[in-house]
Amino acid sequence: MDLLKVKNSYLNHIKIFIDSKNNDKHLLRCFIDNWFAYHKKGPFLSKNNKPVWFNKPNPVKSKDALLSMHFISKKAFEVIKNQNLDVRLIKEHSIPVSIIYDLLLEQDFNNENDIEIFLLKYYRLGVLTKDEDNVLAKEGLKKKMPENWNMQMNVFYRYEKVGIISK
Repeated sequence: MDLLKVKNSYLNHIKIFIDSKNNDKHLLRCFIDNWFAYHKKGPFLSKNNKPVWFNKPNPVKSKDALLSMHFISKKAFEVIKNQNLDVRLIKEHSIPVSIIYDLLLEQDFNNENDIEIFLLKYYRLGVLTKDEDNVLAKEGLKKKMPENWNMQMNVFYRYEKVGIISK
């Protein structure tokens, strides 16, 4: 399997998705998560080169992938370091997919390379504890960015806004 071709095929899917103005954000999540897995490789792919989704990440089995994500909260890092299976971890998009969708539609991409440059800047994964994820939800920031956020600001601003600090 040519992993570069597979990665690029997801960029092509994303371009078609954007051009068609499809509003299925779950489909977009599939495309961008799979693009990222083939871009990053390593622990983001199974031994059969299939993307690993980390819906309920295990701090022991998924340690390498979790430690490779863009943002790891201080509490989540302690869970991973101590291999604490009693605390649930969450893999999270630092900019929710619904916001990435809106941002993608606002851009004028000439080609797949432009999309990849955008994703490399704005597609970021965070590892939080379930309690921290609940704080985001309680503050109304589970699926949106704070009202004053813009694209020139920190992609982890949502976490900062509710007091979630990185390791």
